[in-house]
Amino acid sequence: MTELISEGRARIAVDGVFYNPRMRLCRDIDMIVFSELRKSGVNRHSYLDALAATGIRGIRACLEAEFTPFFNDVDRKAVEMIKQNLQLNGIEAEVFNRDAVSLMRDRSFFHIDIDPFGSPAQFVDAACYSARRFLSVTATDIAALCGSATVSGLRKYSAYAIKTPFMHEVGIRMLLGKVAREATKYDKAVQPVVSWAKEHYYRIHLRVIFSSKEAGKVYGKIGYIMQCGCGRIWWNSMYETPETLCSCGEKAVMLGPLWLGELERKDFVEKLVERSEGKLKDIFSRIYEELNIPFHYDLHNICRRLRAAPPPIEKVIRELRELGYAASRTRFSGTSFKTDAILEDIEKIIIG
Repeated sequence: MTELISEGRARIAVDGVFYNPRMRLCRDIDMIVFSELRKSGVNRHSYLDALAATGIRGIRACLEAEFTPFFNDVDRKAVEMIKQNLQLNGIEAEVFNRDAVSLMRDRSFFHIDIDPFGSPAQFVDAACYSARRFLSVTATDIAALCGSATVSGLRKYSAYAIKTPFMHEVGIRMLLGKVAREATKYDKAVQPVVSWAKEHYYRIHLRVIFSSKEAGKVYGKIGYIMQCGCGRIWWNSMYETPETLCSCGEKAVMLGPLWLGELERKDFVEKLVERSEGKLKDIFSRIYEELNIPFHYDLHNICRRLRAAPPPIEKVIRELRELGYAASRTRFSGTSFKTDAILEDIEKIIIG
């Protein structure tokens, strides 16, 4: 007898088709996000699970967020498993057995979800072409995005990165930058509604706006970050001339192009906090409380450079606020914080 897996309100069979239990938390988060997106959408929120495998995400989207799902997978065995799982859950839906890029070039969908095993880069162009209102993307090729595999990042995302103390924020901003640039080719702008980095993946949810005027404005939110060996970081949009000479006299490394805009809509995330509980509420709360400015400092990295013992991060944040600066923790690391403070004042607090 086939063993069934229960996840959320769904029950599915796997039978050799790819199913990643490590992504269950991601799908749990998605269901809260999808339910809130559904409220701002239309009665028939058509949703394409473009690389569906067992169909678990699309099935849950139907059962838990009232989406009207469509499923696609290039593998025939996966397609048969999706059909079986739809039957198990009492769902009627169209299932395609096509190359995802070809399908998205042929048809448009209100909401497209790209969740590949590895890089989403090859699907981004077609997804931007097809998506009418929302686009969700997962990336698990972390090395290419965060700077561990610089050449791979250049090949897939047309952006330069090296490993930095804030590498996961670089990664998620590189992914957002790639999607944003591709969308402008079709007179579309994208606006992140929520995004996060977790373990081995990045996940972004975007609102798609069909407007050549708004598409042109996107490049004001795309640009480059400069990192100096002294610890300073700063950034310039693509409309500005990059300044690579640091005030310390050294030349900084320039990373990008990256998305420099907001990583979420605060009003949207506030609603996610209100409707979630437990671990999910903690995740959304951290995102909601984080400053909406690019890039962050890692406390332990600064302390190593200063040869100082790291003070409690909450003490650093509190004292920065007492000096009149904005400061918060981040979603990216338990030892990192965001602030608009100058580096010298950060260092004074750490040294004591």
